[in-house]
Amino acid sequence: MSDLVTIRGIVGTEPQLSITPKGVAILKFRVATHERKRDLETGQWADGPTNWYAVSAFRALGENSMESLAQGDHVMIFGKLQIREFERADGSRGNSADIEAFSIGHDMRFGTSSFNRIRVDASESDHVQQPSRLSGTEASWQSDEGEAA
Repeated sequence: MSDLVTIRGIVGTEPQLSITPKGVAILKFRVATHERKRDLETGQWADGPTNWYAVSAFRALGENSMESLAQGDHVMIFGKLQIREFERADGSRGNSADIEAFSIGHDMRFGTSSFNRIRVDASESDHVQQPSRLSGTEASWQSDEGEAA
């Protein structure tokens, strides 16, 4: 069974990019999430239990995320959750929470980020990076024809 989920957490391992024999990019990393609770008696904040997710991102999402993510980054991930049962080398059984990511972004509560749009030219397989539409510190709110976007 799989469900669509959105999680926010911390990249817990260095992202690893691999390319299949058919040329498909696959990025894999793990994300840790935990709930912070305030102890009503002491007023102190405490971390709740940690949940770990194995995240996979394919094709352009994997390639772009590899260039953008590092261990320790706060992220938000939307994707398909699948709980998988597996058997360890010692014969014991375990469960894995796997997410096939459809969208990944930095959690802006913890910092700033910069976006560089990547376009694929139909006649080329290489990425063509479009120049930023920012001039100085002000954003251009007009399209190329001078009309409001």
